[in-house]
Amino acid sequence: MEYMQISGARVIPLWRRVMRRHRRPLAVCALIALAGAVQVQAKDNEALVRAEALYNQAVAQVAAGALGQAVGLFQSAIDAYDKHAPSYVALGHIHLERGELDAAEEMFRQALRKKKRFAPAFNGLGLVYGRRPKALRQAIDAFRNALRADKAYVEAQYNLAETYRRFGSSETLRAYRKVVKMDSDHPDALFQIGVIEEAKGEYGKAEKAYVSQISVNPHHYEARLQYGIVLKLQDRTDRAIAELKPVVQNPNRHQRRAVLELADIHQRRRDFDRSQALFEAYINRLEPEEQRLFYDLSLVSNTTDDSGGRSLEELKAAAVEFWVWQDPAPASAANERLVEHYRRVALARENHGKHKFPWDDRGEVYVRFGEPDHVSRSGDVRFETDPRVLDVKDRLIVSAGAAAAKLMKDEVRSLGDVAKSSILGRPVYPVGGIWEYWIYVNVGSGIEMTFVQPNFPGPYEFARMPLGTGRITRIWQRMNPKTVLLNQVARQPAAYRPTFATGPLDFYFYTASFRGEDDKTALEVYYGIPTRDLAYRDGDLGRLANLVRGVAVYDGENRLVHRSDHEMVLRASGAVDTSAGAFIPEIDRMLLPPGAYRVDVQVMDRNSGRTQIYREDRILKAYPAAPLSLSDVEMGARIDVADRGRFVKGDIEVIPMASRAYLPGEPVFIYYEIYNLARDEFGATRYRISYQIRSLRRTNVGARILGGLGRFIGKREDGNVISIEYDHVGTRPDERAHLELDMGATVPGRQLLTILVTDENGGQTGRAAISFDIRQ
Repeated sequence: MEYMQISGARVIPLWRRVMRRHRRPLAVCALIALAGAVQVQAKDNEALVRAEALYNQAVAQVAAGALGQAVGLFQSAIDAYDKHAPSYVALGHIHLERGELDAAEEMFRQALRKKKRFAPAFNGLGLVYGRRPKALRQAIDAFRNALRADKAYVEAQYNLAETYRRFGSSETLRAYRKVVKMDSDHPDALFQIGVIEEAKGEYGKAEKAYVSQISVNPHHYEARLQYGIVLKLQDRTDRAIAELKPVVQNPNRHQRRAVLELADIHQRRRDFDRSQALFEAYINRLEPEEQRLFYDLSLVSNTTDDSGGRSLEELKAAAVEFWVWQDPAPASAANERLVEHYRRVALARENHGKHKFPWDDRGEVYVRFGEPDHVSRSGDVRFETDPRVLDVKDRLIVSAGAAAAKLMKDEVRSLGDVAKSSILGRPVYPVGGIWEYWIYVNVGSGIEMTFVQPNFPGPYEFARMPLGTGRITRIWQRMNPKTVLLNQVARQPAAYRPTFATGPLDFYFYTASFRGEDDKTALEVYYGIPTRDLAYRDGDLGRLANLVRGVAVYDGENRLVHRSDHEMVLRASGAVDTSAGAFIPEIDRMLLPPGAYRVDVQVMDRNSGRTQIYREDRILKAYPAAPLSLSDVEMGARIDVADRGRFVKGDIEVIPMASRAYLPGEPVFIYYEIYNLARDEFGATRYRISYQIRSLRRTNVGARILGGLGRFIGKREDGNVISIEYDHVGTRPDERAHLELDMGATVPGRQLLTILVTDENGGQTGRAAISFDIRQ
């Protein structure tokens, strides 16, 4: 009878669970089979029968998790029949699990002394050597011996492939393929083949391997994870989300990475709200020590605060205040810059934190600057092909000067002979051993970050600083990656390039305030969106533009007090004029307490990805019940009588002119409100309004009144200044006032409009002013 294997390459408790990576159970059946193999050879031996009985009892204890009892029973089996090789192997695996390598090795060697060419004992020795430093070659020899003893020993072949992988052997892929040939339903080998093909950029082959692995082992969540990543890399995001969701929803050790990948996919799809929600749900499940990493600002700001001495809640509060100012897009609820920070921190932990907490030197650079524009490694050399990357490399070679020539072993004697191609795929900075370098095109004038791995396995560090005072040494000291980073951080601690926008989208906006309800001030935001530059796409309803506009308001303590966004769909025919100069007017209105605010306004063209964000610091004044006061002035494109619509104020409709710019001959409309007029003993209000228009370029101003509120008194012209006066009688303490002017005789340029209201009953005055343009 053939002997069955007892273990795999990564030893995990025999008695508790399925092997790591969802391999087959180590355990009980294998131990029983080993015992049976001996029984066939010595079935009439009374001592063997006693040993077998004790062995089976030990296996039962292993299955029950009673390790101490199992060890005693395995030893009793050996005492009953000292040639019982399976019991020695079983004890060897228990020692191995405990990390007792010398004891484990002794047990496996004892098994070989009792039964020569016992394949499971060779397999166990291979596992011992695999755990010892610099003993991978011995591990490979042991697994080969196991296969010589038993050519059908699948587990030994798998362990050999795993060791090849750790050793970096070119035989790795072939070894995993042999595993699949020996056992087409192997629970992990297909996955490993997929990992190798993915690293080579063979996404089609990787996808095929992952799909095959999942079909034979549906609970191989790492295969699902990597399959989702490959789909993501091919921009098949819908399918990627479907594959990653089971990894997130089922308990397994790959949940964290799956959450990160899902968040990254939503970020790529510009669904930042969903991405931020996923990241924050993930962060909230972390231990406090891990959470601190996401709220620590030391790598992204110029703060000198000691984050280590602050509580987690203090870090969170500081982070909230900091990231509010970094939000590049108020039209979305998410903070796109914060989402990118979460992504960087999470991936730095995932990819660069295996050998050092929280990460090695690569992790710091990644959190600061994000994804490099070029990466090359000693074990995976990638030539630079991007012209921007080549330009950076060329500049670095020139900067290195004579040191670059010496680096290339004096193949050239002058800088003019140094060829870029001679060091493509390798860093300009001199390194040896295991290295990795990154190039950033848009950080500073372009930088190279070079790392080395002094011990394998182990963390990466910045390439070492050379010692000495010679000319060549000084050049490399200046170009040392840690020195370059420190100099860059002093100027710019972190770098971010928005991914949600493909380019700028011009639009007009300005704000005005009026008296609101409940002692609040009404802030109105006026938009003018040019229609000609929008991207239109054909649909069932015609050629449509899809926009979103949004406004976010922050108070003096940088707290978000208002955020709103609105979808806009425009059809390129009918009501929408797409000729040059045509625009769509819009308005957003919000009620806020008087005070100082920051207003962020954004419009995004969803079809083209273009967007623009404007920021304005705004002081909202109070409008109390006294004294006389005026609102801000709204410049209009048109004022008509109306009783409904989003632009209606009282009984008139004011279409805002957000550009505050008019063509010669185009009517200029002005709207404002007057508050707290005094009544006389008959309940009447009497007040005078003076409009003064002044050319800021000191050119001639000409204005003709086309319409207004009140009785016209007169007009006075004086070169670059024109004054118009109206007299009003009413009954209400608050009035809505408007004026229509023909500025056709005015020389183009910037104009300043000043409004002075004099209350003839109370003697008080109120003033407002606004500038506008007459364009050629």
